[in-house]
Amino acid sequence: MLKERLVDRAMKTVKRGDAILIPVTTEPHFDLAPFRARLEEHIDLPHRFRPRDPRRELRERLSAAGIPLEHAPQRWERIGDVLVVRLPSEGQPSARLIAQIFGTVLGARTVVQDLSGIHGPMRVPDVRVLWGDGTETVHVEGGIRYAMDVARVMFSSGNLAERVGIAERVRPGAVVVDLFAGIGYFSLPIAVRGRAETVYGCELNPVSFRYLVENTRLNRTTSLVPLLGDCRAIAPRGLADWVIMGHFDARDYLDVAFDALRGNGTIIYHELCPKEQYPDAMTRRLAAAARAHWMNVQAIQTRIVKSYAPGIVHSAAEVEVTRQNRP
Repeated sequence: MLKERLVDRAMKTVKRGDAILIPVTTEPHFDLAPFRARLEEHIDLPHRFRPRDPRRELRERLSAAGIPLEHAPQRWERIGDVLVVRLPSEGQPSARLIAQIFGTVLGARTVVQDLSGIHGPMRVPDVRVLWGDGTETVHVEGGIRYAMDVARVMFSSGNLAERVGIAERVRPGAVVVDLFAGIGYFSLPIAVRGRAETVYGCELNPVSFRYLVENTRLNRTTSLVPLLGDCRAIAPRGLADWVIMGHFDARDYLDVAFDALRGNGTIIYHELCPKEQYPDAMTRRLAAAARAHWMNVQAIQTRIVKSYAPGIVHSAAEVEVTRQNRP
């Protein structure tokens, strides 16, 4: 009956005594007797629950408000109970009404507009509140709780696989130094999900550092040690098995990363790279930095995390190095 498209998918198939009641849209054209089945009419069966289609509801509400679909965001990011949207220029005059519709339909507490991305070494977002009453929230991802203020600190929920993947690869008992910890993007999954002995999280931005400390308590981890200041001054030296460099300016801090290693170790490196130069420019840069610090590259694995802008990719490398024997 499924093959003949006779099953009524709006109704539930149920068991009643020794019989199975299968809802159909019309009488089957084939003989039911060989299947020990029969047709019964006028039996009430429960309806299937159809999940609400939020995109359809958004389209309907935008249309009712006289807002063309092309004026509204096509994608959005949900961070806790805060919705982050980007509006096309045509949608700017109706920005607050669009935000109210999106916030109501999608069950958000606040809707903010991403105006121009993340800026400066402090990684401060440029946003404005369109609807709602607060930008502080707690975002749960991969079992980790991140408290933050989306108007004051950076968070990209699209990098979940990257964060969780690193936590699963860190070996038990390892010492990790995260040079750009932020609110704990990488440090928290490693400390909570992994079995690292100690994770040192260095953070320059005092606002991000405050949330890093709060998130350490929120996730009840004792292995994460938050450190406030420039990683050049505060990063531990000569004790790390893993160094995390989750910042697009990481190339300027490769000397700090190699100094943090105690010997053989692994560096997780991120940068923005022109697509046509990936991965050669990055691998050459990392190999040259290793040689300058008397280290050999044993293995290097590169990957594109995501597209960042036209012709630009967010790329990452996992570099395993060993100490050279100096003459």
